[in-house]
Order: sequence, then C-alpha cells, then structure tokens
Amino acid sequence: MRQNDHTPGFGSAARFVVQAFKGINLDVKSLPGIYIGVVMGRDAGFLTAASGLAREFEDDGPHLIYLPERPFSRDKFVQDVKETYEKYGRCIVAVSEGIRTESGELFVASLKKDLEVDPHGNVSLSGTAALGEALVAELKKEISGRIRCDTFGYLQRSFFECVSDVDRSEAREVGERAVQFAVWGEKDGSVGIKRTGNYSVDYVLNDLKDVARVTRSMPDEYINEEGNYITDEFRLYCRPLLGSGIRGTAKLRAPKVPKLLNK
Repeated sequence: MRQNDHTPGFGSAARFVVQAFKGINLDVKSLPGIYIGVVMGRDAGFLTAASGLAREFEDDGPHLIYLPERPFSRDKFVQDVKETYEKYGRCIVAVSEGIRTESGELFVASLKKDLEVDPHGNVSLSGTAALGEALVAELKKEISGRIRCDTFGYLQRSFFECVSDVDRSEAREVGERAVQFAVWGEKDGSVGIKRTGNYSVDYVLNDLKDVARVTRSMPDEYINEEGNYITDEFRLYCRPLLGSGIRGTAKLRAPKVPKLLNK
C-alpha cells in the first residue's frame, strides 16, 4: 500500500529477520562458509532489507542483500559472493523470494520450469525452497566450500515470541481507529499509518481504491548503487519499527597470539 508508511505486523516480522540474521552471523563465524537466507517479498523488498540492521561490525553479515526492486544478475551475484568470501572467509546473503531477471521474469522460474502455481497462476514462492536451492547450485558451479541455504517461510511473520512493542501498540491503535471511523464517522476504508516525525505517527483513513492490489516498492534511496545492499536512509526508516530490547553482540579486545602446535 503506497498510502502507508508501513502496515501492522511489519515491525514484528522485521524484528524476526534481524534477530535471525544476528544468530546466523555468529553461526557462520564459527563454521565458515556461504549462507543464503530467502526472505518473503514477491514484489517489495522491505522485509529482506531489514536483515541489514543485524549488522553491527564491518565484517558482520548479511554481507549482500538482493531485492525485487533491482534486476538480479546470476553472474554479478556469483562475483559478489566470490569477492565477499575472499575478503572475509565467509559470506552471508539475504535474498527476497521475488528477485527477477532483467526481463522481469522471476529468477527461480528462469532456472526451474516445474514450479507450483497458485489458483491465480502465480508461481508459489513461500512454500518452496526452490530459490535457495537454485542459488546454491549456481554458486557450487564456481565456488568450492560449505554452501547452505534456508527459506524462512511463515516463521518470519508468525513467530509468537518475536513481537515488536512498537508494532503491538500501533496494531491495537489501528484497530481502535477502524472502529471509531466506522461507528462514529460512518465511514469505510482502510486505516493507514502515516509517519509524522522521528519517531511519531498519525492514523489516516485511506480510500480502498488507493490501497487494494497496490504494492509499495522500496524507494531508490533505500538501495545502494550496486543494487546489493541497503543504505543508511533505510536503516533510519526501519530501526524504530523493530521496537526495544534487541540484543547486541560484542567482540573481545584481546591481542592475537601465534598458534602453537605440538609436533
């Protein structure tokens, strides 16, 4: 919905994605390799982009983020991963399920032709691991080493213990405003959240024709020029929505010593 700053539920889903990639980052540090996390987002990359807020230190993952708003090139993807892997000894990738080729075709559909489709003829994305497996297969053609993938599936939007307090409060307010508009104002429509400051919001009533079947895409200023990561503008947009209490990680400032092996 282009009329909304964000919808109820996004903050909690984004919080899950951030914390998942924080954990993945530590896991891949302990057992180096290449990891790909496939996140929901057929036409918009907001949820996948949220993974970038997991990064606290320069060498933390995710190191690469690919979104539906930018054409996805198999060759550039492989090269990006190679360079990151050589630099850090590991590479963590967040990718939207809806990444598309230059021609606009779903990337996973360009590689696999036997995909499941829904009653509307759309390729089913969230219920399959096809994209992650396809990307792993492409990397294994040119890179040796440990390469793994996960498809986050429904967990990212339904994990009960990962709720943003900001999201919880706003969702309740949206429901209350909907009742007020309907009962007191005798109006119909869709209640939207409008950002008015850093961070404050107002609740507005949108006409259904302005929100039904309309997708809000990531603005250009939220995506870097290379099309493989987010910008500070997106971090400023997304951080308040995650809520409070997200744990950080730390590094020991200990001097490195030579490794001694008994002969």
